[in-house]
Amino acid sequence: MAMDGLNVSGAEEISDVAYQELEDIVGRENVSKEPGVLDGYAWQPMGNEDPAKWVKRPVAVVLPSSAEEVREVVRTCNRHGLKFKAFATGWGIFSAVTYDNVVQIDLRRMDRILDIDERNMYAVVEPCVCGAQLQAEAMKVGLNTHIIGAGPVCSPLASATSGWGVGWDSIYMSYSARNVLGVEWVLPDGETLRLGTLGSGNGWFSGDGPGPSLRGLMRGSTGALGGLGVFTKGAIKLYNWPGPPRVETEGLLLDAQAKVPKNVRFHLCVFPDRRRLADAVYKIGETEIGYLATRTSIAAFIYTIGPHLLRRITATSYLRRVLNDALKGTFVIMLVGNTREETEFQEAALKEIIAEHQGMSLEIMGTPAMGPMMLMNFLRVTAIPMVFRMGGIFSSALDRNETWDTQLDWSEIGEEIKRKWIARGGILDDLGDNPFMALYENNAWAHCEEVWQYDAGNPKHLESLAPMFIEFSIAAIEKCMEPLSSCDARLRKTISPMMGHYNEWQKRISSAVDPRRAADTGEYCDEGEFDFSKVEPELKARLDRLIAERSWTEEGPPA
Repeated sequence: MAMDGLNVSGAEEISDVAYQELEDIVGRENVSKEPGVLDGYAWQPMGNEDPAKWVKRPVAVVLPSSAEEVREVVRTCNRHGLKFKAFATGWGIFSAVTYDNVVQIDLRRMDRILDIDERNMYAVVEPCVCGAQLQAEAMKVGLNTHIIGAGPVCSPLASATSGWGVGWDSIYMSYSARNVLGVEWVLPDGETLRLGTLGSGNGWFSGDGPGPSLRGLMRGSTGALGGLGVFTKGAIKLYNWPGPPRVETEGLLLDAQAKVPKNVRFHLCVFPDRRRLADAVYKIGETEIGYLATRTSIAAFIYTIGPHLLRRITATSYLRRVLNDALKGTFVIMLVGNTREETEFQEAALKEIIAEHQGMSLEIMGTPAMGPMMLMNFLRVTAIPMVFRMGGIFSSALDRNETWDTQLDWSEIGEEIKRKWIARGGILDDLGDNPFMALYENNAWAHCEEVWQYDAGNPKHLESLAPMFIEFSIAAIEKCMEPLSSCDARLRKTISPMMGHYNEWQKRISSAVDPRRAADTGEYCDEGEFDFSKVEPELKARLDRLIAERSWTEEGPPA
């Protein structure tokens, strides 16, 4: 996903006049053009496949502390022909600049929770408030916030307005795009737009009126990834938390210990096959139980907790067969009740559903060492750093959110593709079956990422990434799914005609909102060229056939 394919050019240094104006706006100590500082922003690990690759270096970094300062920084960029790109808590190259001549707007000083409305169940936050920070404050008043699978250090505002993100809590708390309410948005020309009820002076409680909504224009499927301006404030929907105001914890990750509330249960469920797993999950949705849930393979637990143990297992044929065949239908679910009676009802209902579908379960919260460790690792998604343990880096292939049945199909397709590349030595051996799956909307709708591990120091692994990316993209298109490559500049031009010419619409939106092209649009609607030299000819032929068969005859949006 590095921007190697983009053809960009521009100045390599910011003018003294423009730099002085930025200093006047934010103060001398909050702007820099020192090469060492700039290089700190030019390396973003997630999605940047090869650590030898660096993204573009910005010409300056500026740290505003308010929406007013953001607005003036954007206006300065417009006056001096500079582009800008906002950066909040960051997660990968999505936040990095893709052009020369770009000012990186680092929003880390805008980290305040401005309000928590207990009655209407929302919080108003600035962009660098992280999930753990908001969760800790919300729990004090009996509320909780959705935290995406990328972890508790990520910005809820960024994933709700500008990107995407689901998590283990999505069964109860939906996902980022659903949770954004009123928004304050600095447009690429420096004007401020307020959406939803905020736009009509009626507070933050709704993102869709009275007042302008524009949710589809603002974020669409995956967000504009910084390509349409800067979001400086936003209201995020909160949800009920019937646990204690503070969960007492000690340690970190594997040695984490938390006092388990009496109204919490955590079940590891195993079903004989994926069909019965699917039916059981639908039934759980109909019964309206569950606070956290995910379909995660046993191998995923092993490689996060004991990667060396997994290496020994992969070399043992009998254990491989057990994990690959007998433990296919794994599912974990956390139950949280408002009262002891509600918790007991949820657990009784779960046990009945498990028995009806010939499954079995282990209640983990009662296990002395495991339960206290699992509580905060799942409730706050602190386990995400452990995913890096096996190879030092990982990646994933996903389609967009689809039905639970479709996503189970996608996990099987992903497993088949991965097994081939594991056999070739192109990625690390995690037994193949390793999806991250999250549920929402009564479990009828789901998310699935097929995760794979690789060693960035292994040239063979790096050479496998491009053809794997193409193979997963082709598989998603063949299943009539939207592939992750739809937001990747390297394939956007290729994929767009098969998806209603979506990128032509995005370019039209960009031109209307940003006629001076001040925003860095590289991750939003720019187009590059994919290097097919490492891709097998039959894969390229499959893609060419799909393009010929499925491209729309129309040439994009009307003039």
